[in-house]
Amino acid sequence: MHFVFIINPAAGKENSEKELLNQLKEKEELDYSLYYTKSAKDATNYVRNLLQNNSDKYYCFVACGGDGTINEVVNGMIGFDNCCFTVYPCGSGNDYVKYFGGSKNFLCLDELVNGREVKVDVMQIGDKYSVNVVNFGFDCVVLKTMEKVKRKFLIGGKNAYTTGIIGAIFTGRKNYCKIYADGKLLNPSGEYMLCTIANGSHVGGSFNCAPRSLIDDGYMEVCLADYMSIVKFASLAGIYQKGLHLDNEKFKDVITYVRAKKVELVAPQNMDLSIDGEIAVDKHFVIENHQKMLSFLAPVSFEDKM
Repeated sequence: MHFVFIINPAAGKENSEKELLNQLKEKEELDYSLYYTKSAKDATNYVRNLLQNNSDKYYCFVACGGDGTINEVVNGMIGFDNCCFTVYPCGSGNDYVKYFGGSKNFLCLDELVNGREVKVDVMQIGDKYSVNVVNFGFDCVVLKTMEKVKRKFLIGGKNAYTTGIIGAIFTGRKNYCKIYADGKLLNPSGEYMLCTIANGSHVGGSFNCAPRSLIDDGYMEVCLADYMSIVKFASLAGIYQKGLHLDNEKFKDVITYVRAKKVELVAPQNMDLSIDGEIAVDKHFVIENHQKMLSFLAPVSFEDKM
């Protein structure tokens, strides 16, 4: 197996590339190469072209960045069997690896390259694919606000996420879209605050949106939160972050949770949909789950939840 380390210079934390290269120097026996991405979608195109032109070789693509880098690698792998993927997590959120125990074991190359392949589900949205979370409503307002302020003094930079949350509390709590899970309408009024559709377990860097998720069972975890007051939202935030929202009686009137193989979204006007952090815009989306579509190299310490 040939390891291809796909390095996203824009996503890496300080010194992450140096730490990776130092570990690689000590693994002279490892068959590997490095590729530095040059622009958006470059990783997808590189992976697809490499697989198309080398069908007789088996590759493991190591996404060195955040969830966006993983998403680009995954979209390049679709339709090919001579490959698997894994992660050297050095992005800002690193949500996908939280299902597998977090970043620590992925940052140890011995744990990573000697791991085992597991099959994972993949969500399809038109011609796009996602392995972690598709979400919309409040969360998309946060993302768009972050994008606007990230380079601004005080409210941007490391404070951009906080700025996004504050802005969304006032402008993003009431949204409109009818949500169907395997044909059943979840919100007859069309009103909602936020919704996550997940194969992974975390979103937004620290929020355990899908604590019951199984990454290879063929089902997506759909968690819908109704519009609620600022006071109630404030009391839910910490519970939601810890993944305790599904069992808390206090929020049963505003949380709907189902498992589904297909989710359809119908909005009265264009809406934003976040696909592993990338925004897509349309009035109608269909999200379908493909069971065990791709192979993922999990670190040695990972214990399957199935």
